[in-house]
Amino acid sequence: MGLWDAIPHIFLEVALVFTWITAAIGFAAGLLLSFVLIAAAPRIGWVDHPDQRRKCHNHPMALTGGLVLWAVVLVSQLMGWLPWPLHRVDWVGINAMALMGALDDRFDLRARYKAVVGLVVAVLLAGYSSSVLLHTVDHVNFLSLRIPTYPALTFPFLFFWFWSIPQAYNLIDGVNGLSMGLGLLLLGILGWHMGAQPMVLWGAMVATLALNFPRAKHFLGDCGAMMLGTLFAVLSVRLFVSWNASLPIWVFAYPIVDVTMVVAIRHWNGQPLGKADRSHLHHWMMDRLNNQAWLATPILLVFAALPMLRATEIPGARAISLGGGLALLALGAKAFRDRTKKPKFVERRFTPVRRELTFISDSETTAVSRSQRAV
Repeated sequence: MGLWDAIPHIFLEVALVFTWITAAIGFAAGLLLSFVLIAAAPRIGWVDHPDQRRKCHNHPMALTGGLVLWAVVLVSQLMGWLPWPLHRVDWVGINAMALMGALDDRFDLRARYKAVVGLVVAVLLAGYSSSVLLHTVDHVNFLSLRIPTYPALTFPFLFFWFWSIPQAYNLIDGVNGLSMGLGLLLLGILGWHMGAQPMVLWGAMVATLALNFPRAKHFLGDCGAMMLGTLFAVLSVRLFVSWNASLPIWVFAYPIVDVTMVVAIRHWNGQPLGKADRSHLHHWMMDRLNNQAWLATPILLVFAALPMLRATEIPGARAISLGGGLALLALGAKAFRDRTKKPKFVERRFTPVRRELTFISDSETTAVSRSQRAV
């Protein structure tokens, strides 16, 4: 092989080394910033307190994982390190949701304020996305249907997507490692289609995950969950909708099935839809595993990963994703059945009891036998 023939291989090796160096920088930055914020969290009140109902951790836990990831995303965005086709409108929505989540972590905002922010961001993102679709393609393919890209048709679907996915992503953040593990899976799938991976963010997410699973040093918090949920929702629309609008459903199959199941359980049991409980798949799985609850995260991530393969080009991806989607639906159906099953009524039967009662009088003792039937 001559020198000119070796040049492409040299460039490839240099690029690979640079990729790993970038990931290592993100990991080191995420780890360092995490330790700093974890130490400072109790003093500034950025902690999550246990309540012995759903929040069963033993002591107040720092809500700093999301702050770390938000800081890394902001710096990477400003430095141009993120290979994402996002407009400034997208970044406004992503950062607005991150800010709202951060304030909620610290001050426990009222639900009405969070709802207003979520709705405004959804309207903003849906309006911009429907305009982009109108000027780029004349129709989108969704579940074998050709839908014209008129804003009157696309806006309602996009609005519901941008409102529901961040909420769903936030709701699955109830067990160590699940939301951050799902984030890494989504980052891999989306990077596959972008042709480049955001290695700085990869490194930072691995660092925050290492401090959250299996034993947590900090939690992701609403800041991280809302930011990542909005970011992934926007990227899925930018990458998939113009050529196959059904793919986001496969990619986000786990949070979609989980939240749909929770809504069905609460409706069936006559509970308010907004009332927190232990109806999520991770709660059900943890209850099934008893003393090995930490296994819930890797098991559920497998169920989440299989449907995502529909968005890849690996051999057998369609069959595997279909099987994974059916398995996830079966898991949700089993959890629904267990959470809505009424306790069996045990009929109590009583048998006659013969008792001998002794009466003592002044003159004699008389034994009287009586039979009593319990009612």
